[in-house]
Amino acid sequence: MYISFNTAKLVVDFIPDIHIEDVKRILFQHKDQHAKNKVNNAFPKEFGLVKRFWGFLLEQESLDGDMHWATVPKSHLNAMALRLKQWMFEVVGKGQFKDEFVTAGGVPLSEISLSTMESKKQPNLFFAGEVLNVDGVTGGFNFQNAWTGGYIAGTSIGTLASKSILKEEQACLQLQGS
Repeated sequence: MYISFNTAKLVVDFIPDIHIEDVKRILFQHKDQHAKNKVNNAFPKEFGLVKRFWGFLLEQESLDGDMHWATVPKSHLNAMALRLKQWMFEVVGKGQFKDEFVTAGGVPLSEISLSTMESKKQPNLFFAGEVLNVDGVTGGFNFQNAWTGGYIAGTSIGTLASKSILKEEQACLQLQGS
């Protein structure tokens, strides 16, 4: 971000295990099956989203949560699918130092493997630093927590990537040998 004058684009896939065409299919089926329900109260559980996030998505699509599924235009369903799979955020600058403190909360330590920093709920998702629910005195404790967790997560990601590359190379060699 420094080179780009503190701006960057971030693309997030909120449901990585579901292909975009399946997301569209689920939304269109949901519209048909829940035509008389309000969009804010009846949303697809297959996506694993919480109601508050669903409400934010509706707001971003300029959809009233009190409207019924039957009245949601197809164009909005397609746009919602795209947002869920490729939501682009623009990161601009950084906050003032006082705004960068987190008081409490984050990913519970019980939901990650401390030896790898990998999520127990979502394989191949790693956490480190202040995104974790670790409270301590501001300063050295938090820095050390971030450095150590980052080192463990980075090493684990590197190991995982190496294993993946080795598997691909072995598969290629087997194909060549056949």
